[in-house]
Amino acid sequence: MSRKWGLKLGLLCVVALLLFGAVNSSLAETTGLAQEATNAQQETGGSGTGSAKASAKTLTLEEAYELALENNIDLKKAALDYDSAIIDADQAYFNADEIKEDSVNTLQDAQTKYVSTKQKALAEDIAKQAYEIAREQTKILVEGYYYDVLKADNMVKVREASVRRAQEQLALVQKKFRAGSAIKTDVNRAEINLASAQADLANAQRDYKNAQVALNKALGLDVNTDIKPAQVLKYEKVTLPSVEELTKQALETRLDMQKARNTQTIAQLNYDLVVGYQAPNTFMARKNKIELEKAKLDVLQQEQSIRADVISTLFQVQKADEVVTITARNLEQAKENYSLVQRRYEIGVGTYDDVLGATVDLADAEAKYVEAVYNYSLAKNQLKTVTLVSE
Repeated sequence: MSRKWGLKLGLLCVVALLLFGAVNSSLAETTGLAQEATNAQQETGGSGTGSAKASAKTLTLEEAYELALENNIDLKKAALDYDSAIIDADQAYFNADEIKEDSVNTLQDAQTKYVSTKQKALAEDIAKQAYEIAREQTKILVEGYYYDVLKADNMVKVREASVRRAQEQLALVQKKFRAGSAIKTDVNRAEINLASAQADLANAQRDYKNAQVALNKALGLDVNTDIKPAQVLKYEKVTLPSVEELTKQALETRLDMQKARNTQTIAQLNYDLVVGYQAPNTFMARKNKIELEKAKLDVLQQEQSIRADVISTLFQVQKADEVVTITARNLEQAKENYSLVQRRYEIGVGTYDDVLGATVDLADAEAKYVEAVYNYSLAKNQLKTVTLVSE
């Protein structure tokens, strides 16, 4: 009998050692992942962007616009395109002036004097409008990158809060363990939870730096410039225009719409000139008539496309707004639940499993709310884009 009990005890010891080693191995791996977050906190003298270095450059959105408009290469190229269009128009007017009114005897002369000048004048208008739209699109692009930094900053704060909660939980579990009201496994799991939260913080801090780099590139700054947005990412509800109001604006300002209308104008001018010199049933007149009808259909098709874009954009903004409302409510519920579960565990009623579950739910709710506010901000930007978008 003694030999059997000895064998059983020996097996139990082996199993216990293996289990203890597995827990410690998992803890060591997660702690290693978290070391980067700990190092980052020590280097910055704090836990995240809230303790940014004194050398950080605080930048308002308006200041970001100014930098981008000053340094953006695509915008400079659009300005050069406008200058080139002006030269082309001047040349067309010069060539047209060479042909006197009483010398216009052929269709070719008429096209050179009237159609070419009209084409170049319209092209100049398009180039000017393209430049103005490029300015607005540059601002919209910068605003998107600016919001990316704001979102990343908020996510760092979310992860910092998770680390603080994990630290408080570990201290509580250790206290209960010393008092004999918690088991060692709960202590190990609390340590793993803290290490995991620190690893998430390290990832959030990397995302913040990457967002800064992208914004710096858009502004034409050195990519290593330490930028801190002056604004904060917050929910600011916007009053939506009606479909008719936004469609009317888009039809007046969108470049693709203007190009379609200009094509119809030139097609009409060409047809009128042709039938002024030839019978309407000639091959050239019939071909020009077809081109005119196609141009009219292109205008109609473009109007329909713009209306569809407007409806889709308004729907996306409404949908994003609804998500903010839902995630805000979920966040409040997660906060309340975490507080209750934490309190129950402190007085010895709940379990650490309950605490961990509530912790995960709260961190998830915080992250989803930040994402929802960010998406709503971008959706509002689309209200501007839908009235400017080019071909």
